[in-house]
Amino acid sequence: MKHVVLLTHGHLCEGFASALQVISGMESSLTLISMEAQDSPDTMTQRVKQVLDSFPAEDPLILMTDIPVGSTTQIAIPFLETFPNLYILTGLNLGLLLEITLNPMEGDISAILREAVEASRQTLLFINDQLDSNEE
Repeated sequence: MKHVVLLTHGHLCEGFASALQVISGMESSLTLISMEAQDSPDTMTQRVKQVLDSFPAEDPLILMTDIPVGSTTQIAIPFLETFPNLYILTGLNLGLLLEITLNPMEGDISAILREAVEASRQTLLFINDQLDSNEE
Protein backbone atom coordinates (compact mmCIF):
# COMPACT_ATOMS: atom_id res chain seq x y z
CA MET A 1 0.00 0.00 0.00
CA LYS A 2 1.36 3.41 -0.94
CA HIS A 3 1.52 6.29 1.51
CA VAL A 4 1.48 9.92 0.36
CA VAL A 5 3.01 12.58 2.58
CA LEU A 6 2.75 16.30 1.83
CA LEU A 7 5.53 18.43 3.33
CA THR A 8 4.88 22.11 2.69
CA HIS A 9 5.49 25.58 3.99
CA GLY A 10 2.68 26.84 6.18
CA HIS A 11 -0.73 25.30 5.81
CA LEU A 12 -0.45 24.77 2.06
CA CYS A 13 -0.69 20.99 2.49
CA GLU A 14 -4.03 21.37 4.25
CA GLY A 15 -5.39 23.34 1.31
CA PHE A 16 -4.25 20.64 -1.10
CA ALA A 17 -5.89 17.95 1.05
CA SER A 18 -9.14 19.93 1.11
CA ALA A 19 -9.12 20.49 -2.66
CA LEU A 20 -8.37 16.83 -3.27
CA GLN A 21 -11.37 15.84 -1.17
CA VAL A 22 -13.65 18.29 -3.03
CA ILE A 23 -12.56 17.01 -6.44
CA SER A 24 -12.31 13.29 -5.72
CA GLY A 25 -15.13 13.02 -3.19
CA MET A 26 -12.94 10.69 -1.15
CA GLU A 27 -11.70 11.10 2.39
CA SER A 28 -8.05 12.03 2.27
CA SER A 29 -5.52 9.42 3.27
CA LEU A 30 -2.71 11.94 2.98
CA THR A 31 -0.29 12.57 5.81
CA LEU A 32 0.30 16.29 6.21
CA ILE A 33 3.39 17.99 7.61
CA SER A 34 3.36 21.78 7.82
CA MET A 35 6.58 23.71 8.26
CA GLU A 36 5.98 26.90 10.21
CA ALA A 37 8.29 29.92 10.51
CA GLN A 38 9.33 28.96 14.04
CA ASP A 39 10.32 25.39 13.05
CA SER A 40 14.03 24.67 12.88
CA PRO A 41 15.55 22.25 10.35
CA ASP A 42 16.28 19.85 13.23
CA THR A 43 12.68 19.98 14.45
CA MET A 44 11.39 19.34 10.95
CA THR A 45 13.85 16.52 10.36
CA GLN A 46 12.64 14.80 13.51
CA ARG A 47 9.00 15.31 12.56
CA VAL A 48 9.53 13.89 9.06
CA LYS A 49 11.49 10.93 10.43
CA GLN A 50 8.73 10.15 12.91
CA VAL A 51 6.14 10.15 10.11
CA LEU A 52 8.23 8.02 7.75
CA ASP A 53 9.03 5.56 10.54
CA SER A 54 5.30 5.08 11.16
CA PHE A 55 4.78 3.28 7.84
CA PRO A 56 5.70 -0.34 7.09
CA ALA A 57 9.22 -0.47 5.62
CA GLU A 58 8.09 -2.42 2.54
CA ASP A 59 5.38 0.09 1.55
CA PRO A 60 6.13 2.78 -1.04
CA LEU A 61 6.35 6.26 0.50
CA ILE A 62 5.71 9.21 -1.78
CA LEU A 63 6.77 12.48 -0.18
CA MET A 64 5.69 15.59 -2.05
CA THR A 65 7.14 19.05 -1.35
CA ASP A 66 6.17 22.47 -2.60
CA ILE A 67 9.38 24.16 -3.83
CA PRO A 68 12.26 22.32 -5.57
CA VAL A 69 15.07 24.19 -3.82
CA GLY A 70 13.08 25.05 -0.71
CA SER A 71 13.78 24.01 2.84
CA THR A 72 11.05 21.36 2.76
CA THR A 73 12.80 19.58 -0.09
CA GLN A 74 16.22 20.01 1.50
CA ILE A 75 14.90 18.40 4.68
CA ALA A 76 13.41 15.49 2.73
CA ILE A 77 16.39 14.58 0.51
CA PRO A 78 18.62 12.96 3.17
CA PHE A 79 15.87 10.43 3.94
CA LEU A 80 16.47 8.83 0.54
CA GLU A 81 19.54 7.17 2.09
CA THR A 82 17.65 5.42 4.89
CA PHE A 83 14.24 4.74 3.32
CA PRO A 84 14.71 2.57 0.21
CA ASN A 85 11.02 2.83 -0.75
CA LEU A 86 10.93 6.63 -0.52
CA TYR A 87 10.19 8.69 -3.61
CA ILE A 88 10.35 12.50 -3.44
CA LEU A 89 8.41 14.72 -5.83
CA THR A 90 8.59 18.48 -5.69
CA GLY A 91 6.75 21.36 -7.32
CA LEU A 92 3.50 20.15 -5.83
CA ASN A 93 0.37 21.14 -7.67
CA LEU A 94 -3.18 19.83 -7.61
CA GLY A 95 -2.89 18.03 -10.95
CA LEU A 96 0.17 16.13 -9.76
CA LEU A 97 -1.49 15.30 -6.45
CA LEU A 98 -4.51 13.87 -8.29
CA GLU A 99 -2.23 11.80 -10.54
CA ILE A 100 -0.45 10.35 -7.53
CA THR A 101 -3.38 9.72 -5.23
CA LEU A 102 -5.67 8.18 -7.84
CA ASN A 103 -3.03 5.83 -9.25
CA PRO A 104 -2.83 2.44 -7.51
CA MET A 105 0.97 2.41 -8.07
CA GLU A 106 1.15 -1.13 -9.38
CA GLY A 107 4.30 -2.00 -11.28
CA ASP A 108 7.36 0.19 -11.74
CA ILE A 109 6.71 3.01 -9.28
CA SER A 110 9.57 5.16 -10.56
CA ALA A 111 8.18 4.99 -14.09
CA ILE A 112 4.66 5.77 -12.88
CA LEU A 113 5.94 8.79 -10.94
CA ARG A 114 7.96 10.05 -13.91
CA GLU A 115 4.84 9.84 -16.08
CA ALA A 116 2.78 11.67 -13.44
CA VAL A 117 5.36 14.46 -13.25
CA GLU A 118 5.40 14.79 -17.04
CA ALA A 119 1.60 14.83 -17.22
CA SER A 120 1.54 17.51 -14.53
CA ARG A 121 4.19 19.50 -16.36
CA GLN A 122 1.96 19.55 -19.44
CA THR A 123 -0.82 21.25 -17.46
CA LEU A 124 1.22 24.38 -16.77
CA LEU A 125 -0.14 26.88 -19.28
CA PHE A 126 -0.26 30.62 -19.79
CA ILE A 127 -3.93 30.88 -20.74
CA ASN A 128 -3.55 34.26 -22.46
CA ASP A 129 -1.22 32.64 -25.01
CA GLN A 130 -3.61 29.74 -25.43
CA LEU A 131 -6.48 32.11 -26.16
CA ASP A 132 -4.36 34.26 -28.48
CA SER A 133 -3.31 31.22 -30.54
CA ASN A 134 -6.94 30.05 -30.81
CA GLU A 135 -7.98 33.41 -32.23
CA GLU A 136 -5.43 33.29 -35.06
